[in-house]
Amino acid sequence: MTKYERARILGARALQISMNAPVLVDLEGETDSLNIAMRELNNRMIPLVVRRYLPDNTYEDWEVSEMILP
Repeated sequence: MTKYERARILGARALQISMNAPVLVDLEGETDSLNIAMRELNNRMIPLVVRRYLPDNTYEDWEVSEMILP
């Protein structure tokens, strides 16, 4: 996972959490949606898919849980 993909994933998931999407980790008193998204990313529990485009105009879909964190 690139640092740009990480930023986009965290931002998208934090927005979902702030709009009352179900949280997939224990909150432990946490209220900041970005911190909750980071905790989900570290636990590999974010239910998102990254689409990577290749030079031949095809693409690969990667689940966030499959990717190596930077």
